[in-house]
Amino acid sequence: MKTQLKALTIGLIAGLGGGLFSLGGGTLTVPLLLRWLGLSVFEARGTALAAAFLPAVAGMVLYAQAGKVDWLAVVMVSVPAMMVAPLTGMWTERLSGTHLRRVFGAVVVTGAVFLLLRDQLLGSWAIPEIGRPWYMIGVGIIEGLVAGSVGISGGPVLAPLLVLGLGMPQQLAQGCSLAARIPVVISGSVENMCHRHVCLRLLPALFAGGLVGIWLGSRTALALSELHLRSLFAIILLVLGIRYLREKIRT
Repeated sequence: MKTQLKALTIGLIAGLGGGLFSLGGGTLTVPLLLRWLGLSVFEARGTALAAAFLPAVAGMVLYAQAGKVDWLAVVMVSVPAMMVAPLTGMWTERLSGTHLRRVFGAVVVTGAVFLLLRDQLLGSWAIPEIGRPWYMIGVGIIEGLVAGSVGISGGPVLAPLLVLGLGMPQQLAQGCSLAARIPVVISGSVENMCHRHVCLRLLPALFAGGLVGIWLGSRTALALSELHLRSLFAIILLVLGIRYLREKIRT
């Protein structure tokens, strides 16, 4: 009972992060599964990916209803991500979880700094139209690499790249991030299930908490101004990235 209650709480926290900041999934779920429930890093990675599915679908619907999803961008990002994620999962099977998370932490910190200074560094600059399809394919590959290796379904990397490279408003980038992660969550979850890295007994509670959290978080994000949401998102990323860099975890 205590285990299921903890899983419900983890799902709620992850759902709030997913709806409010396009975080959740692995960014919040993996550390909590490790600390609260004592899963191994690979079990936490696989379970976090699987648990992200239903909340991501619900969040996508909420953002789409508000007109905050660019479906062309979603397709161009999600297709390469879906192909890369399971391959990366196999390639990183024997790598150190600590090493993978430290690399991820460095990437997240860099993205957070650029988001905070976006207006000063980039202004209204964005990649020209002719280069956007290639950029989005590259973003999808990066998302697949992150999801397959660390168990993060793309939010901490995907949303910043869409904002910085394409000049998307924060809410639109987060809506695209939620939608684009669904295929990679599916493919990554299947791969992790094949390796028995998904704790199926935890999924119902994680789903339940995640659905409540995603609704509350999405409604809040859509009500905030773009600048306030982007600044809050960057600060959260900065804190999380630093913790990933400093944290030692079991492999």
